[in-house]
Amino acid sequence: MIGSRRTFLHAAAAAPALILARGREAGAFAGAVGRIGGLVRLDSNENAAGPCPAALDAIAQATRLSHVYPFRYGGALEAAIAKRQGVSTSNVLVGCGSSEILLNAVLAFTDARRGLLAPLPTFEEPARRARQLQRPVQEVPVRSDLQVDLDAMARLVPDAGLIFLCNPNNPTSVALPLDQVRAFAAEALKRNPDVVILLDEAYIEYADGGGVASALPFALETPRVVVSRTFSKMYGMAGLRVGYAMGQLDTLQRLAAWSLPMSVNTVGLHAAIASLGDTALESRERARNAEVRAFTVRRLEAAGARVPVSHANFVMADIGRDVNGFRSACAARGIAVGRSFPSLSTHARISIGTMPEMEEACSVFADVLKA
Repeated sequence: MIGSRRTFLHAAAAAPALILARGREAGAFAGAVGRIGGLVRLDSNENAAGPCPAALDAIAQATRLSHVYPFRYGGALEAAIAKRQGVSTSNVLVGCGSSEILLNAVLAFTDARRGLLAPLPTFEEPARRARQLQRPVQEVPVRSDLQVDLDAMARLVPDAGLIFLCNPNNPTSVALPLDQVRAFAAEALKRNPDVVILLDEAYIEYADGGGVASALPFALETPRVVVSRTFSKMYGMAGLRVGYAMGQLDTLQRLAAWSLPMSVNTVGLHAAIASLGDTALESRERARNAEVRAFTVRRLEAAGARVPVSHANFVMADIGRDVNGFRSACAARGIAVGRSFPSLSTHARISIGTMPEMEEACSVFADVLKA
């Protein structure tokens, strides 16, 4: 054995440790990134639990392999994902976080005539990349209940090269039932024989009933449908940048043409493989998140906020006032909440931290909303 979790954590304690100083990440780097030290960070949907013990062991060992190119382990991560998801390795494409998958999808499936179609708000990176490339972007505002307006999106399908649908949606936290996703996608493929549908399931492991489930089986049986996933959320490895796409081989090959060589690093791929080996991780983390999220929702609602049903590791609370003032007041009390979204000016996106973090944060929220 070339290392141990104990030695890794001991070494981390001697460094400016992001893992061991949650809520104080900015301390050692405040000058570099312009953040205020001492904040409890509920602003980026990071998993407060961090990597599982098996992943920490793998990280400790893999740091000793940092001189080794990741191609030495070619296919190992794909095989682990395929085994866990019950698919063939030909149905898996890995990337540097799901961000690489999403950004490359814009390159692969849009052009100057057929652009991107997406809800508003949603995860911004695909639209940002499309605009950088001067490709058309059509954004459809979500409904008053924060749900994606599939009917309005359907009318714009003929002009799209890529449809981006984040489900559960970030930043709204709400999710579409699987039957609605399948019906929309099937109709879109009929209306536009060239369109590709990218279903971003970064938060699907947190789905909490209501018919919300992964569209992976649909993607495997349907050409031009891709599902993207990440190890950043449920698996607590946002800093290691590991993601993947699943779908039919022909569609993945079009996407893979834009992939960076060796985009998943040696440490990240070992940690991801180890995480997949912890078969109880998802149920354990889903239960932890649900408990803390329910506590947070109760406290926010008691303070007068309205909170839709969340299927993620964050909530989108309508606080009934300008969110920028709320954010500033919370930051002054040591709590960082998510950035503002122009189309939802009274909504605050609040990530779910540990129970102690949320107890502290909810006391601040109540005081700020009372003021």
